[in-house]
Amino acid sequence: MSFKYDILNICLGLILMSGCGKEVSQEFNAYPNNPLNDTVWAVTLKPTDAANTMIAELMPNPDVATIDLSTDEVSCKPGSTDSLRITFKKGIFTSFENGVITPVQPSGTAQVQVIRIRRSGDIIRYLRHTLSGGTICEIGSGLFIQVVKDGKILDLKAGEEFKIKLMETGAAPKPDMLRFTGIESSPPPLYNVYDPAFDWQRSISDPNIDLFFEVMNGRNVSGYEIKSNKFRWISAQRPVPVSTPDRKKVTVYFPPNFTNKTTNVYAVMANQKIVVRLNFDYNSRSFSTDRLPTNSKFRLVSISKIGNDFYLGDSNVNDLTAASVIKLDPKKIVNEKLQAYLDDL
Repeated sequence: MSFKYDILNICLGLILMSGCGKEVSQEFNAYPNNPLNDTVWAVTLKPTDAANTMIAELMPNPDVATIDLSTDEVSCKPGSTDSLRITFKKGIFTSFENGVITPVQPSGTAQVQVIRIRRSGDIIRYLRHTLSGGTICEIGSGLFIQVVKDGKILDLKAGEEFKIKLMETGAAPKPDMLRFTGIESSPPPLYNVYDPAFDWQRSISDPNIDLFFEVMNGRNVSGYEIKSNKFRWISAQRPVPVSTPDRKKVTVYFPPNFTNKTTNVYAVMANQKIVVRLNFDYNSRSFSTDRLPTNSKFRLVSISKIGNDFYLGDSNVNDLTAASVIKLDPKKIVNEKLQAYLDDL
């Protein structure tokens, strides 16, 4: 039985890698008047495809704090937790109006809006990854941040910066993290709109991140102290380069009801906040990545949105020793349980 199973796996792998098969599974189930019947893959995804638009339902609303712009130095805690503090100096903001950069008068109030990156599941719900130019990175912590005054999104004056103090969730900070910022489309989309151009980039000027150690409410705490001269996506990460000979390819396929228009697939490394997004291959109707290191342990996670319903697929790989072909069979899941699942990753 084991020998027959191995032969079957090898044959399926050859089909996927050659790209000859239109669909790799014949297990089609018809559902009357249901969008599950759509088995057609797209050569290129559209912004309106569910694989892209699901981000609006997965992402949380920003945590918000109000700051007084007239204060010489003001700190805030979006989300009202001690795990994040952001500090601004007076008079550092600008706005962009009618093609002109205009200094913002240091008076009145502004809103600081933040979305945290605490765990691997956050990376997935934001439809992002932890790669930089194709190199795997381990993320410690991070956030999306913007400052808004009177409905206008503010920027920083040239040469100015602000300070972030943040802690990892459930882990001590690592001493060799670097500052990374998000590369985005121009103009960048709203925080809850998928950006196919997104990538992480190591900061060019002074990317090093300091650690802070304090006594807070009678206990010793520590975290990352990040100085940044730009807003939006900011993180503490470190590259984990894997040479080509030390990588193995992983290919994932689905029942025909799940297509690239409805589905996103990720590999989540065990014991490290590393999330690799699998790219779709139109010819073989599959998803794959060749970035995963040999002997790695990870979980494959798929999230699909078909009609009004979410579907979750997952599978554990305990020791990646060879190129692998894996089938996921997603099951329907309500949004609340899906969010709880991502919180546990």
